Amino acid sequence: MLPFVSTFNEFLTAVIMKIQLYTLIQDMIVPIEVRMVGAILQYFFGIQTSVSSQALYLQSAGRVLSVYISWNCIGWQSVILFVFTLIVGLQGPYTIKSKILCLLIGFQGTILMNLARIVLVVLVALYWGQLPAIVIHDYGGTILILLWLALFWYISFKYILERYPVEAEQATTQEL
Repeated sequence: MLPFVSTFNEFLTAVIMKIQLYTLIQDMIVPIEVRMVGAILQYFFGIQTSVSSQALYLQSAGRVLSVYISWNCIGWQSVILFVFTLIVGLQGPYTIKSKILCLLIGFQGTILMNLARIVLVVLVALYWGQLPAIVIHDYGGTILILLWLALFWYISFKYILERYPVEAEQATTQEL
């Protein structure tokens, strides 16, 4: 699964670069995510953090680190992957209310998972160095998102998505 997702991400990146949508991501979304990651690092991990529109400047336990966050690192590919899973996962006789709830929880969870992934990469870079951070960035992040999507859909099918009552389902089938 990992090679497929990595290849898919490379394809998406090439498309976004070709149509120059990356400038919108870089100018509008990156600064927001940088501030959110900075806040998480400062308030939850006690790391002295300063931010600019595209970078974090960290100081903790005698270590200093500058981290540039690119448009391609914020997790937009996982949002697209989430949308593709929605297309398949929400097919079926589920109530509109439960589908909307599933969509909202999934989108929020995907955003939070991306923030957690970025925080993890930054923490690894700060405490263990650049090479482990690159490995986590390139492979660990993908594994984390795949695990999130698997857990999300398990929870969705088990607890969130509600089927229409059997009578309504049979009536819809008979109309077709």
